[in-house]
Amino acid sequence: MKPTHTKPKFSSFAFSAEIANAIKDAGFEHPTAIQAQAMPAVLSGKDVLARADTGSGKTAAFVLPLLSNLSNKSLYGNSGLESRLSNTERAHGNTVQILILVPTRELAIQIGDVFAQFAKDIRPPIKCQSVFGGVKINPQMMALRGGADVLIATPGRLLDLIAQNAIKFNRLKVLVIDEVDRLMKGDFEEEIKQIRQHLPNKRQNLMFTATFPDSIRTIVRQIMRSPTIIDIDNANNNKKIGQRVITVNHNKKNALLASLLNENDWSQVLIFCSAKRTCDHLVRKLERHSIKAVATHGNKKQSERSQALSDFKSGTTRILIATDVAARGIDIGDLPCIINYDLPRSPNDYIHRIGRTGRAGQEGLAISLIAHHEYPHFKVIERHNDLDLEWEQVTGFEADKVAPPPPTSTSPKKLKKAKNKKKPSKKKRLAAKSADGEKIQQQESDKENSSAANTNVWGNSD
Repeated sequence: MKPTHTKPKFSSFAFSAEIANAIKDAGFEHPTAIQAQAMPAVLSGKDVLARADTGSGKTAAFVLPLLSNLSNKSLYGNSGLESRLSNTERAHGNTVQILILVPTRELAIQIGDVFAQFAKDIRPPIKCQSVFGGVKINPQMMALRGGADVLIATPGRLLDLIAQNAIKFNRLKVLVIDEVDRLMKGDFEEEIKQIRQHLPNKRQNLMFTATFPDSIRTIVRQIMRSPTIIDIDNANNNKKIGQRVITVNHNKKNALLASLLNENDWSQVLIFCSAKRTCDHLVRKLERHSIKAVATHGNKKQSERSQALSDFKSGTTRILIATDVAARGIDIGDLPCIINYDLPRSPNDYIHRIGRTGRAGQEGLAISLIAHHEYPHFKVIERHNDLDLEWEQVTGFEADKVAPPPPTSTSPKKLKKAKNKKKPSKKKRLAAKSADGEKIQQQESDKENSSAANTNVWGNSD
């Protein structure tokens, strides 16, 4: 007889009644794999490096134990860290107890919402503040005058606040780096280095990621103290995400996308593009097929991005088109489909993208539309993520064996404008010719003078 394995319950973690009630109100009974393994380590004050696929519940894996820590006066003393602030001193001055670094403003807002959800009954209230760029800094500075128990920040805006002396870290107890694989790329990496210089050495460090790229090794070695390493293999969960790869000529990709959206009854679809300009362009293209879509990306105002995300979460918007950056904070529990209109630049980002569907054990579908020039890159994505997917074609949109000519760089409007442009008069052409002749003579004179000057510098060649 095979042994039976019972799933742990949230009640086994002895959370306070306030947190337990909030968990119950959210409809959660059993923790996910990442939550079950990470929460005990976080509660005990250990450093944690945890990997689990997008949609596996990583946010609650650190939010719940950190909230418990904030309401437990003796926890930090038991873990060997400096005693936590008392309830009367909480959110004191412009200090912070828990700092959470994230790559995007949407993710900062999302994590703030999770803290608010589970901390709603805790007294005194937990003060959680999210700060990010794209909006005025003065209101954020004013909000931090009274300090914060939890500060969720994008690196660039946090450095702006530090430069304004709007925040102090002398009472910091915990540093959380969420999506550390994303934050160890490009400008983010340098910003993280600068931020670390302002933080106390004695603190608990938590890092959560969907992938374990080589880029995170340095920061793990530099700041973590004998971390508990958790690597959740969600291969079984990934089987619930169907992955389709459809080859198509680049000039038929728009029509194929419209056909897929019209012929399938997906309640909502998230479409990924590689560039901001492409997002807006695709909205207009779909409108020609009587398909309404909304775009969100870094060039949009924060109010527009927030509204687009809110409408998508509420179901008001069926189709949202986004870049990777803008999509980082999108967490829809039952999103049935994502479509890669463009491929992600990084193979790791492919995992982040498909993880937006099939969340929390739900079934999902990820479709990648690839043109001839994208074939080599998708093969890299397959090798990196150990995938072996069947490449298919859709009737009426079959990809040619030979790639069609690439699109011209000059738009029809520009060609028409150039064609209709009046030719200069004969008088103006003669004047221009004369000016060009003077210019050439001046250039030749400058060249001779330059040569003479060089001779004086380097000496005569005789």
